[in-house]
Amino acid sequence: MKKLLFILFTGLCFNAIAQQKGSCSDEPRTHDFDFWIGEWDVYKTGTQSPIVGHSVVQSISGSCALLENWTSIQGNTGKSINYYNTATDKWEQDWIGSDGLPQRYLNGEYKDSVMHFSYETTDPKGKKVTGNFRFYNIDKNTVRQYQDVNNDDGKTVTVSYDLTYVRKKE
Repeated sequence: MKKLLFILFTGLCFNAIAQQKGSCSDEPRTHDFDFWIGEWDVYKTGTQSPIVGHSVVQSISGSCALLENWTSIQGNTGKSINYYNTATDKWEQDWIGSDGLPQRYLNGEYKDSVMHFSYETTDPKGKKVTGNFRFYNIDKNTVRQYQDVNNDDGKTVTVSYDLTYVRKKE
């Protein structure tokens, strides 16, 4: 009987704690990246053709995360999951492409209409490489995605890519 009461009490306590915390979708910052939700044609920034790819970005898991579904014109694909980590008070993105190379972007913050991430990886020689990854909320139908890499402690910045997402017309 004591064991049953303990299990019931423990279950009630966990339920009360879960209800107090609320849903992650109740946290306002989990919606900072909602400007990216939609279906997009993607171009190199500064051009209107040719299209370099298509992306569908969905709100998932009770509005607690975004799922990106990327397809390039060459047929390469990739997915990212983007979420606000309440433990760090920062956004994170985990990417995996059909090339099999994962990438993790951390320390995401939305400020001045820009979602800014940083990342760290190693080059083929094992040297540490850092960079910036940004999403510019231009307007409701335009998002610019920019990534750079710093190979020498930030002395030289090289643009990895600079893309503009244009919302598909309904």
